[in-house]
Amino acid sequence: MFGFVSDGSYKKDLELYTNNIIREYGVSSKSSEREIICLSNEGNVVADKLYADMLFYKKINGKNNYREAFALYMRSADISCKGDELICGGKAYPMSFWYIAFYLVNYRQGSFLEKAEEIEVIEKMSYGTRLLTALKLSVSALEYESISGAINLIGRIFVLAGEQGLYKDVAAIYNNAVEECDNIRSLIASYGEDYGDIEKMLLYSEKDLLRLSEVFFVLAARRGYVFACNSLAAGKADEIIDTYNALQGNEGADDGGQRALSGENDDMNKLDKLVADYIKYLKIAADKLEPYAANRLGLFYMTGEITGRAGTIRLKQYTDTPLAKEYFHKAIVYRDSNSAWAYYNLMKYFPKTFSTDIALTNDYMDYIKALNKKVYDLAMDL
Repeated sequence: MFGFVSDGSYKKDLELYTNNIIREYGVSSKSSEREIICLSNEGNVVADKLYADMLFYKKINGKNNYREAFALYMRSADISCKGDELICGGKAYPMSFWYIAFYLVNYRQGSFLEKAEEIEVIEKMSYGTRLLTALKLSVSALEYESISGAINLIGRIFVLAGEQGLYKDVAAIYNNAVEECDNIRSLIASYGEDYGDIEKMLLYSEKDLLRLSEVFFVLAARRGYVFACNSLAAGKADEIIDTYNALQGNEGADDGGQRALSGENDDMNKLDKLVADYIKYLKIAADKLEPYAANRLGLFYMTGEITGRAGTIRLKQYTDTPLAKEYFHKAIVYRDSNSAWAYYNLMKYFPKTFSTDIALTNDYMDYIKALNKKVYDLAMDL
């Protein structure tokens, strides 16, 4: 689709990788990593993608290798560059289509790719061209494989394209994809009865961009894609704060949610529904051990805190201390910089655990220091 096609030859490469590496060395051993590099050097497009992953996620070499990883994703997708246009040769591993799309959307745009080394292919493109190309790559990937990351990325592209005034171009690409691709139609129809016929799947106005962006986020979240869950939770947080402030009749007031409880039934039902959705999406991600979501949910159960673009409110009627502790602990199982906040919150809100256990305190402080210097400075004042 849109010239990004795969002739299916990657399936043989996938079989070779499975038989020669997975069954022989496992998934993450040093031997398997070395074998992946060797297989990539032999032209295996699946190994190209996996080698790129090791560089991208810093599993090897321990420094930024985003440019080298991008080149490998391009090779895996059998894509070359002509001016600001990407040309696909057809011997592609479709999974790599969406990784390239991810680069086009996020390169030097505030994500961890903000400080990526200069990538000449992307530098040649305007941001608008990047978004449109990323959309083509994402829907092309979904023509071959049901990739949660590609589903989520389409939702993000809709939001960003709307901000860039690219509605007409996006509508032309997306509507064509819906009409031509059975997988896309089936995917959106699975959302629910409201999207059961093709006419309701199409983009007719700029307002539809946001409507359908949430559809794609929800579809990715249902598959357990944690970044979609976090995006949806952030959106619900904004809606909760707006609804809460309207019920308060005084923006920014914070009385633990008690005044809001006296609001109209319809508005209260809306608030309860939004909070339930907020918890639902954070819980999906947190139960998959995503540290940001687990810590955020822990803080909500501890204090009732919800933070959004309009500030922070506290709905204390939802607090549950045992659940708070449970989710703080989930945030430190698969550690990243967000886990430092969970360590900090456990020390702050459950001080008795640490008052007589110096070894545990030192252990937590060591983790905080290694994960997030900003949080370490705060923890020093506990």
